[in-house]
Amino acid sequence: MTENTSNSNPKSEAKLTRGHKKKARTRQQLVDAALRIYANKGVAELTLNELAIEAGVASGTIYNYFRTKEEVLNAVGISLAEALSLQITSLTDGIIDGAERFSIGVRTFVLMAEQDPDWASALLNVFRYAEMVRSTLADNIREDLRRGQDQGQFKYDDEEVAVNLVVSAVMGVFRSIVERRKHQGQDQVITKMLLQALGMNGDDAEVLVGRPVPALG
Repeated sequence: MTENTSNSNPKSEAKLTRGHKKKARTRQQLVDAALRIYANKGVAELTLNELAIEAGVASGTIYNYFRTKEEVLNAVGISLAEALSLQITSLTDGIIDGAERFSIGVRTFVLMAEQDPDWASALLNVFRYAEMVRSTLADNIREDLRRGQDQGQFKYDDEEVAVNLVVSAVMGVFRSIVERRKHQGQDQVITKMLLQALGMNGDDAEVLVGRPVPALG
């Protein structure tokens, strides 16, 4: 007879799972609180003590998750990048047309910023410091530009310049929204202008930006 030497204990495993879930919730609570501070004050103004207060946790608790402000910024950057990547993927899933994917992506970002100016403010403040966020945005834009160029929709001389053009334009619109300089239909205006700058003629760009974008979740 073979003796069962397993030390598995269902109650212990359940307790461990609950502990992991609680720790994950607290970490997300801290990341969300950091986003609020970034939105209202900027990245440089965050302190770990203030973060603990904003998140509603004991000051000593925060050191179980973050030791420095840089670790907080990195966690926020990763969280934002993952959320942005998931949002873009879900909205453009199944669409093979590069220009249409590009149009949906740009317009959605602008509409998200209009819907939640605090999120836009936080993203603006984090964007300067968090490489993960910059890379995620650039990679998604680059993929759509390449598709559009391969499909004969776009024509530009330098890919990196094109990516920087798009990123700078979108961040500029974000700044206008945060500063309450919102303009009616600016998601369509900026997208049409960028499509034309990338080589699409005005009539085709007008038709493309006139299409509805998938509903925001």
